[in-house]
Amino acid sequence: MIERKCLSCGTWNKEEDHCSKCGNPISPKEIIKVETKKKKLEEANKPKGKFELFTERMKNHKYFLIRVFYKIGYSIGMVFAALGGFFAWMVAMANG
Repeated sequence: MIERKCLSCGTWNKEEDHCSKCGNPISPKEIIKVETKKKKLEEANKPKGKFELFTERMKNHKYFLIRVFYKIGYSIGMVFAALGGFFAWMVAMANG
């Protein structure tokens, strides 16, 4: 039989996931679930950075030429990322 002490009110509980007095989670699995939900909510509500706003404006710009420059720059960046990933994979496979 497992007894756990509630971190917020100090009540001892027997084999329960939530405190019988205050309702806060006391099981390690439940505490992890609550923390991950909080992190996801904070991440979703985080404001966008300046670079992200700039790229969105470029991608949806009203002038065609600026959208073309964005797509060319994005394509070049993706090619460099693919080449970097390939060379990293090659280096990792050389030891194995």
